[in-house]
Amino acid sequence: MADESMQKYFPLIKSSGEKLLLASTLDSLCESGRLPKGTTQAAFISLCFSRGLNEFMKETVDYI
Repeated sequence: MADESMQKYFPLIKSSGEKLLLASTLDSLCESGRLPKGTTQAAFISLCFSRGLNEFMKETVDYI
């Protein structure tokens, strides 16, 4: 089920290697206390995308 919802909302993540990297990174961050335990893969991807978008927006504001 989690894999189905991830593919529905984040279709760019296709390879097994990408999925494994995502899962192991999420597990490590949860175990170290940097993310709340129970954070879903979809929530983690959204967080990563939004943080990346925020950084991009900061860079574009500097050039305007």
